[in-house]
Amino acid sequence: MVTGLAAVRLAAVALVWQCVQVTAVEGEEDVQAPIDFKPSHFAHCQSEPFEPVDPPGEQLLQIIAAWEFQEAATAWNLQLLLPAIKLFGRSAQKGYEVGEYCFRWGHYHELPPADIQQAIRWYARGARMNHMGCTTMLGKIHLALGHRSKAEDWLSRTAQPHSFGGTYGDSLAQWFLAEMNFQGGALRKAVRWWKRSAENGDVDAMMRLAQVFSEGHPAGIPQETMRASHWFLSAAAHGHPGALSKVQFGDLITRSVVEERWMHNMQERGWL
Repeated sequence: MVTGLAAVRLAAVALVWQCVQVTAVEGEEDVQAPIDFKPSHFAHCQSEPFEPVDPPGEQLLQIIAAWEFQEAATAWNLQLLLPAIKLFGRSAQKGYEVGEYCFRWGHYHELPPADIQQAIRWYARGARMNHMGCTTMLGKIHLALGHRSKAEDWLSRTAQPHSFGGTYGDSLAQWFLAEMNFQGGALRKAVRWWKRSAENGDVDAMMRLAQVFSEGHPAGIPQETMRASHWFLSAAAHGHPGALSKVQFGDLITRSVVEERWMHNMQERGWL
C-alpha cells in the first residue's frame, strides 16, 4: 500500500514524465533548447562549491602540532623538562619541528648527571636534518672533547653566512670557532669570527673584541682605543654588566651617531 506522502511523490513523477512526453512530441528543437534556470537563493541548491568550514585533515594536524609545540616551549621555560619533551615528541610525530625535538633531548642529556654519548646521539640526529641548534651543539661537544677537526666541520656548517645558520650565520657557532682559533694561536682568524658573532648580537664576542683592541697583540692585532671603546659601548648597550661599568661620560667625548643612540637607549632603560 502506498502512503499519502509516497502517493504525492509518485504523482509528481508521473506529471513530469507526461510533460517530457508532450515536449518530445512537439519537436526535438524544444527538447534540445537550453533551459535558463535562475540561481537559487538557498545555499544547499547552489551549484558553486563552498569552502569547508573545518580545515582538512592534514591542515588540522599541523594546527594541533603547532599548539603542542607552543605548549611544550612554555613547559620547557617553566623547567618542566620531561613533560615538555613529551609534548615536543607528540608534535614531532606529526612532522612538526622534528629537529627541535632532537635538540631538546640533546640539551636534556647535557644536564647533570650528564650523558654525553646520548647528547651526541640526539644532536647528530637533528644535525642530519640540518637543524641549526643541533649542528652547533654537536660542534661544541666535539670541541670540548678535543676533536678539533670534527668541531670545525660541524660549527662551520652553521657559522658561515647563507648556510644552515641563516643569512648571517649562527652567532654561537661563530663564537665557538673564534674561541677554537684563539686557543690554537690563530688570533687574526679568531678576531674575524668574533666580529661576525658580535655583529649578530653576541655580547661576549663584543667584550672579546673590546679586550683585544684595547690591549693589542703581537700576532698582528694593533692597539686601537676607538674600536675598543666602540665594542665596550656596544656590549653595554646590550646590557653586559662588565661593559656598563666601563662606559665613559662627558660632553668632550666624540661618539658616532650609533653610539649616541646607544647612550640614549641605556639612559632610558636606567642602566646609566
